[in-house]
Formats: sequence, structure tokens, C-alpha cells
Amino acid sequence: MVRNWKQWSRSVAVKWIVSYAVIMIIPVLISAVVYMQTREIVEYEIRRASNAMLNQVKYVVDNELKQTEKLAAQLSIDPEIKRFLELGGDTEAAHSFQIYQTGQELSKYKALNDFVQGIYIYSNPLNKVLSSETYADAPMFYEVTHRSPGFTYEMWLSAVREPGRKTYRLMPVTDAGRMDETVVFQETLAKKGESRPAGALMMPINRNKILHLLENVDWVNQGRIFIMDEQNRILFQNRQGGSVPTASPGVSDEPDSIVSSLDSDTARWRYISVFPSDIFWEKARQIRNLNLLGLLVCCLIGAGVISYFARKNYGPVRELVHVFSRFKKDREESPTDEYTFIRENVLAALQEREEMNIRQDQQLRVLQGYYLSRLLKGQAEEALSAAEAAKGYRLGWKSEEFAVLLFHLEPGQDGGIALDLAHFIVSNIVMDLIGRRHGIHFADLDGMLAGLINIHPEHASAWKDDVEEALAEALEFIGGRYRLSFTAAGSGRQDGLQGIHQGFLQALEAREYSLLLEESGFIWYEAVKPEETDYYVSMNDEMILINLIKSGEQDKAVQMLDGLMAQVFGQHASIDIIRCAMIDLASTMLKTLPQEARRSAQWEERRPVKRLLACSTRAEFRQVLMEIVTLVCGCVSEKLSLAANPGVGSQVEEYVKANYADDNLSVSLIGAHFGITPQYVSKLFKEHAGQGLHDFISQYRVTQAKGLLDRGSPIEETAAKVGFSSSSAFIRVFKKYEGITPGKYKSIQ
Repeated sequence: MVRNWKQWSRSVAVKWIVSYAVIMIIPVLISAVVYMQTREIVEYEIRRASNAMLNQVKYVVDNELKQTEKLAAQLSIDPEIKRFLELGGDTEAAHSFQIYQTGQELSKYKALNDFVQGIYIYSNPLNKVLSSETYADAPMFYEVTHRSPGFTYEMWLSAVREPGRKTYRLMPVTDAGRMDETVVFQETLAKKGESRPAGALMMPINRNKILHLLENVDWVNQGRIFIMDEQNRILFQNRQGGSVPTASPGVSDEPDSIVSSLDSDTARWRYISVFPSDIFWEKARQIRNLNLLGLLVCCLIGAGVISYFARKNYGPVRELVHVFSRFKKDREESPTDEYTFIRENVLAALQEREEMNIRQDQQLRVLQGYYLSRLLKGQAEEALSAAEAAKGYRLGWKSEEFAVLLFHLEPGQDGGIALDLAHFIVSNIVMDLIGRRHGIHFADLDGMLAGLINIHPEHASAWKDDVEEALAEALEFIGGRYRLSFTAAGSGRQDGLQGIHQGFLQALEAREYSLLLEESGFIWYEAVKPEETDYYVSMNDEMILINLIKSGEQDKAVQMLDGLMAQVFGQHASIDIIRCAMIDLASTMLKTLPQEARRSAQWEERRPVKRLLACSTRAEFRQVLMEIVTLVCGCVSEKLSLAANPGVGSQVEEYVKANYADDNLSVSLIGAHFGITPQYVSKLFKEHAGQGLHDFISQYRVTQAKGLLDRGSPIEETAAKVGFSSSSAFIRVFKKYEGITPGKYKSIQ
């Protein structure tokens, strides 16, 4: 029983139960900590929310006050207002329209700032008030705007004439027939160079906007917000009634209330908020009750979920343990848990399988190399077909056409690489490159690396080009990376397994030929056949090729060029003779190339003759010659198309006359429009008009500009209309062809 208990205690099921229980306990502990910190957090949030609310009110109101003071500063330096303040009784009637314009100016200022209820300018000399709505005597303005039992005309007039710069006063103001006390911003205005007040600027603050702001930021329904001046007078509050807060922030005369206060940065005002704290403590108590209830529910549900998932997840683990225990009876019983037992058995099985696969691969490579070496030496059984051999030795052959490659490795200057390692490097790289289109396998024949190529049926027509390209790329890569060079010799195409030995003999003969002549790279058996060592291209063939190119028949020229190349490459000739033949063919084609094309940037960029001299394979020779014949035929066809269209010059002239106003018009744009090069379009136009195309464009634009200047058009507008990008360019071209500037020409006319 003790042993069973120990085994059960080490079981993964116990670990799952413990881990699930720990996961469940974590939120319980967090909830307990959260609850213990609830009171501090709530109090902190109350302070922070209150300060944030007051900061919001302070930021908005202070910004509006700053804008109001900026507006007052603009009005104090406004020339119209200064002239109004300088008017006297004898000059008032003469400047009635000026007074009207000043009132309209005040209306514009008032429309720009909805924080002010109005803008009033009081004039001491005139004893009158000018506002955005009216212009009246001071007594009449008082009766209409500020009349109140507690605020007489003499009090209003004394306040208006009181010297001082800026102040905020609490005054009764009539708005829409209703009298309310509101704050009025007042600034004394003086004449230029005088200190004696010439008048005053008064702007009542929009009381409704501030009250609306206070109502919107009241984030607690029972809260109260005040804006008070330095004399502790209430300027604004979000709701009427209640006592004025006089206690310091954080303490209030009212029980269970919290007071927050901030001072204004613009005016000598204070922002005060008062709200009861019971609302937040009530929410905290609700949170506590919900937490306790949630914890209880989580414990009950969690116990059931832990039991269910532990039993469900342990079922597959128990089955795996039984499977491994049944097939591994010879193993000692492990004192660890189920996961460790499963991992050890799985790793052991994978290791055994990996070792078996390695042994099989080694044996397969040995068998493949032995079979291939026998095929190359002609010792393999003749009863097998290519398909049967490929299946039996896992060679993956796609056809019954083969070729043989033999490699002779030459170590680099540093040396030091063993022959076996060099064979490994070359065989792997060549296999990757040739394997893109054809199959290849390697074998070691008495210290010589041999490769058997299985030609893919889809690429059988160009299999030699594919092999040459792959070997050239491999030679460049191996030489740069490993400082190794090699010479490859290849046989011709052989049919069936019986021809592989013949291919090996051909490759061996070609290898001996390349070693004898110390040739690098690769060579085919066909290249060492005893044939003529020169080439001959008749003048008749040259004339036919020239006529085909001159007539623009590129397809036939390419077909004939392929035939001549086949004739040259079909002979046993050295690479120098082949280069001479290719240069001869290239020079034959270049005879038909126009002089303009030879001097073109495209010809200089491609440099086909220089590239032709650097070619080392038939594919490279053909590619460069095809580029030459394509370029020459293109130039000839372009010239023929131009010669067949003698009306191009007239069309270009009409196009210039229709588009001379386009500042992008140029010889290149015209050539692109007609599908010909800029050089040819300039040549054709000069033959047609007797002058260069660029000069014709400039002269025609100058002619059109003269007509516009005769009609009084400005120089800059004329330059834009006739297609010049700037007036300076227009002046320069105009003076070049007319001898005078456009301005002087316009003055003469």
C-alpha cells in the first residue's frame, strides 16, 4: 500500500491537480489583496478625479480668459478704435460713417469669440458707448444694459472711468430681458502718447457657456462646483443653494464631504469642488460583496472543473504508459512520472530508427556506387532494363538516355584539401546544379570522379546547354569558395544501359584530349573528333544574311544565323577559330547598322563585340549574337518605317503647334508620341523644315508670345501660356531670337 501511495504521489495526475489548484488560488489571493487596498485606492481615485475635474474646468476657463485678454489687446491697438477715442463733440458728426465701420469691426471680433457676450467701447470725450449692436449715450446704454436697484448709473460710470489696466468686475447685465449678475472684463484705453484714460473696453463674459461647462463636468450628481474671486464672492456655480465652501481643501463644513481647490493662472479666481464621499464608499462596499460571492462560486466550480479535467487528460497518458509497458517488458520500472517514462521510451525508439536509417543510407550509397561503377566498366548484367535498375537501386531515372561526365580535379594554390573531400565537394555542388533539370549520380572509379547523367525527356533537346551552364556555374562557385578547379569531359548521348560503357569510353577519350592540350573547363567527345580545323562562310551566305537584316526579316536572319553557327560548331576547331567565326558573323551584321545606332547609349551599354570576345560556350556565343541581330534588325526596321512615312515632319510640325503651351514639350516627348527615337525625329524634321526641332519649338513659342504681349498680357502670364516653366527662361529665349527682352518689346509696342 505504501508503494502504491508513492507511485500515485509521483503521478502526473497529482501534479495536474496541484497546478490547477495553484492557478485557482492565484485569483483568490489577488482578490484578497485588491479588497484590502480598496479603501486607499478609492480615496486616491476620489482625489485624482476631483483634481482632474477641476483641472479640466481650470484649463478651459483659463484658456477662454486668455483668448478674451488677447482679443482685448487686439482691440486696444486697433486703428479704428483709436480714431474713435480721439473724436470730440465737434468732430463726431463728420465721422459718422467711421463710427459705423468701427461698430461693424466690433461685430466681427465678437463673432470670433463666443466666450464674450458683447464688446463695448466707452469714450470719455463723447460720454458715449459703441458696441457691436448699438451706439448710444452713456445714460441710455446704462438704462438698457446695466440698470439695477443695487447698481446705479453713478456707480457704473465710476467703475467705467476708474483708472487701471485690466480687471474683472461683477456687474448686472440684461440679457434677453432677464437681469443676471455676470463677470465683465474691463480694460482702460488711453490715447497714444497720453496717460490720461480716453475710454474703456468692456466685454461681459458669456455666463451661460461657463454654467454649461460646469454642468458637463459634474461627474457626481450630488457634487457642487464654484468659481470664486479674491473676495470669496461666487462668480459661477453649477447649482443654486447651499453654503459657500470656506474650509481648506480636503475638509468641509458639511459632513462626509471632500473639498478640492485650484487657483487660476490667468485671473485671481479659485476653482472649488465639493461632493459627498458616501457615494464612492457605497460602491466600494458593493465591490467587496461581489468579490466575496465571486470567490465562493469560483472555489466551488473550480473544484469540480479540476476533478473533471484531471481525469479526462490523464486517460490518454495512462493508455500510452500501458502500450510502452507492454512492448518494453525488459526495461526496469522507472521511478519517475508518466511523462518521463514516455519521453525515455520515445527517444529510445527514435534513436534506434535513426541509426537504422543511417545504416540503410550508407549501404544504399555503397550499392549504388558499386552498381554504377560496374555499369561504367561494362560489367553489369544485361538482363535488367533502366526502369528495373532505377527501382532496385533507388536511382530515380526518368528516361533511358544517358551521358557520362569525368572530372579531373586540380587543387588551388594553397592546396591542403584531400582528394576524397574534393570529390565530395564537387559531386554535391554539381549534383545540385545539374539536378535542376536532369538526374545525375556519382561513382568513384579508381580515384577518378565519374558522373552518370540521366537526361530528362522534357529537356532532351537542350541537355548539353543545361549541363554546360551548370558546370560553368559550379566551376566559378567552387573556385571562389574552395579554391579548387576542375576539368570535365563529357560523352555523347547514349541509349539504354548498354550504351553507358560506350559513353564512359567517349568521356575518357575526351578527358585525355583535354589533359593533353591543358584545356580547362569542360569538353565534349564530339569536340575531339578528327575534322577540319578551319571554317568557311561564303560571300553568298554573307549577302543573304545582310539582305535579310536590311529587309527587317529577323526570324529568317535568326534561322540562318543558327545554321551558320551549327556549321562552325560542327567542325573540330579551337576556341580562337570559333571566336574569329563569331566575330566575322557579327561584323557582317554590323555592316547594316546605321551610324546613329552605333553611337547610341544602348550600343555602348551592351558592348556586344566585347562580350562576344569573352564567350566560352556555344550558348553564350548564340546569346550575344542573338542580341546583336535583334538590335540591328530593330534599328533597320525603325529606319525602314521612317522611310516609308515621309509625312512625319509635317505631323511633328502640327503636333508642336497644337501642344506648344505644354511646358513638358520636348524632342524626347515628341519622339515617344510618334514611336521613334529623338535623334531620328530631329533628323526628319530638319529635312522637312530646314531647321532643328528645338529651334522651331522655341521660335513658335516666341511668335505666339509676341501676339499675347501685343494684347497687353503680363510677362509671367505670357510665359505660362506659351509653355515656359519660368519667366526667366522665357526672357532668355525671347532675347535670343528677338534681340530684346519682352519688357522692352512691350514698351515699344
